[in-house]
Amino acid sequence: MSRSIHDITLYYPPHQEGDKLFTQRQNLVSDLYVQYLNRYKPPKTSRISVHLSDNDKVGGYFGSILSASVKFDIKKFWESSDIEKNRNILDAVHRISMLCAKEFDWDIKPFKIAYEKVIETNFVYGFESSIKLSRDKKHKASVLLEKDLEKSTISVVFYNSNNEKLKCVKILDSFQHIMFYGQLLNKHKWFNNEEFGLYTKGEELKIYASLKDDEPKTIIQPKNSDKDELEGYLRRITYRRLENENDIIKWMNH
Repeated sequence: MSRSIHDITLYYPPHQEGDKLFTQRQNLVSDLYVQYLNRYKPPKTSRISVHLSDNDKVGGYFGSILSASVKFDIKKFWESSDIEKNRNILDAVHRISMLCAKEFDWDIKPFKIAYEKVIETNFVYGFESSIKLSRDKKHKASVLLEKDLEKSTISVVFYNSNNEKLKCVKILDSFQHIMFYGQLLNKHKWFNNEEFGLYTKGEELKIYASLKDDEPKTIIQPKNSDKDELEGYLRRITYRRLENENDIIKWMNH
């Protein structure tokens, strides 16, 4: 679940029909590609911002953000099947990445590997963290991140000492983009010999699963933070369907 380039984003023309649906699909496919870059980070580049166009073109840098354009037939895209839509996005992301690599003399091997990996997975997004041993060394556990077109799902996977899977318990549905759950996802551990999950600094917020039951638990224990602040953070990272601007305003001001 490590990051390399922060993202490679295809920007659909704003305020046009289908822009939200395109963004959801491109977020899923592009992030899958970026994950399979396996920590490769091109020199001086944190992200590639790509606008849909009539031709492929590598632009310049704004800080560490590289701009580019990619040839993309929007009309043909909407007439294609879901799997073809995924492939169209992947091909566009990969093609412009390869052009950037050649333009700036990057190593092209990681991009080729990422492309093949996405094809092999059939666009199914699922990444598991390293497995951690419990204190009594009787069990192991990891965090599993899965995504679809709407949301990200974070689960705890329990194993016995022989690495045989015991169960998988969903502990959080979050929004699709990593900016919502990324900070929390990086902190996971055994709290004792039965409970494993995510936590914030000082364990003021814990979201975890237990070997003893199949229901996730959320604990808020303010120490240096205000309780309302912690509850607000939990609300912001917990998925809810936002259909329109009013839904977004209510969610932000709840």
